[in-house]
Amino acid sequence: MAKILLVEDDADLAEVLRITLSNKGHSVKTLNGGREAIPMLKAYKYDLIILDWMMPDVSGVEVLRDYRDGGGKTPVLMLTAKVTVDDKEKALDLGADDYLTKPFHSRELLARVRALLRRPHSMAQTILRASDLELDPASCTVLKNGQELKLRPKVYSLLEFFMRHPKQVFSAEAILERVWMDDATASPDTVRTHIKLLRRAIDTKGTEENSLIKNVRNRGYLMSTVDGEEYT
Repeated sequence: MAKILLVEDDADLAEVLRITLSNKGHSVKTLNGGREAIPMLKAYKYDLIILDWMMPDVSGVEVLRDYRDGGGKTPVLMLTAKVTVDDKEKALDLGADDYLTKPFHSRELLARVRALLRRPHSMAQTILRASDLELDPASCTVLKNGQELKLRPKVYSLLEFFMRHPKQVFSAEAILERVWMDDATASPDTVRTHIKLLRRAIDTKGTEENSLIKNVRNRGYLMSTVDGEEYT
């Protein structure tokens, strides 16, 4: 499963692509303009960015240039109706990893997504560690004291989110937006339920006080990197 940012101003096409990618197990965040995408890319990490070229506010090319100039390394797939060699050359020179001309078949989109996700990049190669836990995003495996844990997909995604943002406090609503993304059925109760499941899976001791996942009063949750560390 990959975290994908889809930026497409055609609402109907965006919904079709979201469903297509979600049906393959990916978590998809959709935006309808480049102006929204620029701050989102500065705040969050994704495994793949799918970016429309022609958007009325800020073009995909401008978003791509800003992202690469800022040091962004995530693979970018450009979508566009432009078909000339000059256009393709411009997109690739600015840092696009692949280029898909509209209209296209969903099977071709999925094939290109698979190919881009197979490419090694810095985020995918980083082993995340906290206390006695190791998480490998490339293989989606979690080890506790060297023993592999079997986690439900959303519990895994929740753990990965916390491990990418250690000692940072997030409200239930902020976690919903980042981990559950466009899932309209999820709620703060969903977050609380999955945090309970995560604690059962990763904590050596069964009490909340000794959990790596801390409750911060009136603010939300954070992940400690040390067992038994206290927060108020």
